[in-house]
Formats: sequence, C-alpha cells, structure tokens
Amino acid sequence: MTALSRHLRSFSAFALLGLALPLSAQTQLDPARAAAATPTDDAATRALNRAQEAARAGFDTENDYAPATPGDRDLGDQLILKRLDKVQPFTAWLDSSVFWTDNAANVDRGKIDDWFYVGGVNIAWQKQLKGRFFGDAYLGQHWYAYDELDDLDYENGEASAGILVLAPELANSVFHLHYYYQRITQGLDESPIYDTHNIRVGGQKTFLIDRLNSVNLSLMSSFSLDAEPDVLRRHEHSAHVGYNLKITRELMFSLTYRLIYYDYFNLENREDWYQNFGSFVTWRPRKYMELSAGYNFTLNKSNLDAFDYEAHLAGPSIVLKYQF
Repeated sequence: MTALSRHLRSFSAFALLGLALPLSAQTQLDPARAAAATPTDDAATRALNRAQEAARAGFDTENDYAPATPGDRDLGDQLILKRLDKVQPFTAWLDSSVFWTDNAANVDRGKIDDWFYVGGVNIAWQKQLKGRFFGDAYLGQHWYAYDELDDLDYENGEASAGILVLAPELANSVFHLHYYYQRITQGLDESPIYDTHNIRVGGQKTFLIDRLNSVNLSLMSSFSLDAEPDVLRRHEHSAHVGYNLKITRELMFSLTYRLIYYDYFNLENREDWYQNFGSFVTWRPRKYMELSAGYNFTLNKSNLDAFDYEAHLAGPSIVLKYQF
C-alpha cells in the first residue's frame, strides 16, 4: 500500500458520511474493529483468569469431592484439594482459526459473505511480584487472510504491559492497569495503516455457582493516548458477561455477551454501541491443546447511520500452548 493510498483511506472516512458505502469501506478503514469481532484467543482475559486461579488457591472446578458418607449431614461436602502445579511465568501459544462471515466488509448495504483465516503467535509473562500484585506482559501477532476479498487482508500486532491486583476482600476479584499498543499493517515491512497507544483499566470476577457452572463478569475502559490516523482515535468502554458449563473435565460450553461503547474524537462526533453475542464449545484433550467451534452475531449501532452494520460469524479454531 502506497503512502498516497493510506492518506486517501483516512480522508475517505469523512466522505463516507451520508454516502453509500463501498464494498471494503469499514473493514479496510478500521481493521481494528473487524479484529475485535473474531473470537481469537484473548490474551487479556487469559491473564486475568490465570491471576484469578491463583487467588482461589486451588478451589477451582477441577477439584473432586469426597464420596458421600453418613456423616455428611454434620460435616457437609468435603472438598479434596489438588496439589497445585508450580506456576510457570511464561506462556507461548499458537492459535489458528477459519471463519465464515456473511458481511466481510462490515457494511449496512451490499453485504458479501466470505471465508477468512486468522493465525497468530503469542507470548505472555505473568509473575507474582509481592502479595496481591502480579506483573503481566503480552506480545502477539495475527494474520488475517480472506478467501475471495483479499483486499481486506491485514496483520494485527499487539503488545501490553501492566499490573494485576488481586482483591480477596472483594470475593477474589482481579483488577488491572495496562499500557496497550496496537499496530495494523498490510505487510509487516510496510508503514502501519492504523496504530494506537492506550491506557487500559478494569476488573474481572468469576462467580462459581457449583462444580459445573460459572459466570464471568468483566469491565474495562481503554483511554486513547494517541492514534494514527487521527480520525480513528477513540475511547472504549466495555462490559463482558460469560456463562460456562463444564460438560466433562475436558469439554466446556460457553455463552458470551459483550457491549462496547466507542467514543470517537475526530469523526463528526461519532458514537457507536457495539454488541456481540457468542456461543462456543471448547475441548481440551491435553494441557497444551484447545479445540473450539463457535458462532457469533455482531450488531453495531452508530449515531452516524453510515456506520451501522450487523454480521454473523462462525468457525473452528485450535490453540497450542507451551509454558516455561
């Protein structure tokens, strides 16, 4: 992509207002929004979950209960705690997914369906610093390749570093503060078509209903420090709710809902309400392998009608990870 075409892409965001959207308009103009819709492995959620497992100190859903005895009425259920494995600070993993979507360009009119591939390499570090404080860092790169609409292809690089804080007095909630950087290109050796620097703050709580059922709740705000092109700079505020049913020790069914408010600084006072509904089946046959298949429905409502869209997305994925 030439420098001229990048400038034209930024300028065309203004031209879109009140005009019919071209085929590749929104996905090409703002691929970060397209990437947010794909249920690839979420490093931020993974980091919070790891810290929360440490906070529970072994009282997780994998523990077994002692066989029933006549004394249970007096003693109650007796939980058999497992010996905790030594926590390894580094985790590296590969993820690979194939998705079908009925709206590859994220447009309101003129939808075109397509298949696309997402592949990524990731490395994360998390270590207890002192007491309730954990250091946390992540670096990852993902490649998005469309089957027919290859003009939409892009690469998404992400990096973050920050602090996780356990709050046992608040039912073992986890809070976090991170610096986050995102860089999107159409070739690793090319200048970015979008990059952004942000401060992210939020928290998560897992509610264990019983040995098989749990609910996750998380809130996060992302405050933009800088972005290029400037027209795409925005603050983001999100809420996530997830329900998990452990069918077997290796098989889990999940329902998720995400609500995100996007507040754009320099695009005609644009404000978006983004909703994503998902359902997934995840199988973990080995500690290092995770296979899943899922369906997502995305609905975006903007105060600028040109940016309204909805999309269906479905497909399988695999994650291979290594801890050291």
